[in-house]
Amino acid sequence: MRWIRSLAIGAVLALLAWPTPAAGQTASGLHVTTPYPAVTVAPGESITFDIDVAAPAWERVDLRVAEVPTGWDATLRGGGFLIGGVFTDAEGTARVELEVRVPTSAEPGSYRIVVLGSSGVGADRLELDLRVSRVEVGGVSLTTDFPRLQGPAGATYRFDLQLSNDTPRDAVFDLRGAGPAGWQVTVKPAGEELATSVEVAAGSSTSLSVEVDPPDQTPAGVYPVLVRATGGGAVAQAKLAVRIIGNYGLTLTTPDERLNADVAAGKPTEVPLLVVNDGTAPLREVDLSATSPTGWTTEFRPEQIPEIAPGDSARVVAIITPSKDAVAGDYIVTLRATAAETNDEIDLRTTVRTSAAWGLVGVALIVAAIAGLGLLFRRYGRR
Repeated sequence: MRWIRSLAIGAVLALLAWPTPAAGQTASGLHVTTPYPAVTVAPGESITFDIDVAAPAWERVDLRVAEVPTGWDATLRGGGFLIGGVFTDAEGTARVELEVRVPTSAEPGSYRIVVLGSSGVGADRLELDLRVSRVEVGGVSLTTDFPRLQGPAGATYRFDLQLSNDTPRDAVFDLRGAGPAGWQVTVKPAGEELATSVEVAAGSSTSLSVEVDPPDQTPAGVYPVLVRATGGGAVAQAKLAVRIIGNYGLTLTTPDERLNADVAAGKPTEVPLLVVNDGTAPLREVDLSATSPTGWTTEFRPEQIPEIAPGDSARVVAIITPSKDAVAGDYIVTLRATAAETNDEIDLRTTVRTSAAWGLVGVALIVAAIAGLGLLFRRYGRR
């Protein structure tokens, strides 16, 4: 009896010392696993699990979806086929896909899908946990390092944007841009000329190019530009701005655009002028000056214009006084209007005309000479 008791105790100790599988492990030679067994999804979304099967080499493993929530679709695929099993390769591994479609009516909460695998070496159970959330996983964003540019009207402004798709699915985005009335805003994928949409894979991003063309006569100021990308049920937008500092333009002319004047030697003559601001920025402290022939003087009334608004003009009078010794003929007087940012000048052809009194004196001298000659002929002509 004593030897039987010792044998029984030894058997019990041997059983206790035998290694047992840890919780959640299978004691068979088959393993069905996936890298990400717990994920978050949105209603209406379709996702794919990569399932790895490990067993002795060249082992057939039967697979099936044993548990799936009501209204959900779960399909095993491999090699482009719907499958119910797989052969492991020489290394004892194989990979299949489980496609899961979440119904649009799925309520927020936790759900489970179970995949069973069985073969001659054992069986394994893979549990997949899916959490349904109505809040979009990740999001779509438009970003740029330089959201504000500045320069003159009529220039083309180029922004570089990054469109990021941080959702779990690929999406095609329509690209749109809007600016003030009369502005042209073009949004396109970087490196493309005609495309107005772009496909962005899940979890990736792409570069966009935005070109903004304001009208040539846009007044100085800050103008908003909005860029929007719409796709995959999501909308991303970027708020940009262009600061127009204005074009500086100045034209000096006469009211009737005639660039000639008649003057008299030694006498002042007033010539009306027009200083036009044909830019988009105001002109301040516009000075008037002239280059005249030697001995001439040119003055202006006023000598300086405090400010000319864009599109406006200012009237100025140039007072030209030729030298008193100026002989009859044409002379050039250069008139100039100068602002800090720009300037303009015109050449005014001035014609000095002989005084009418001197003309009468000349006529009188000629008449006197003729009369004198006549008297001489009468007196000495009979001899």
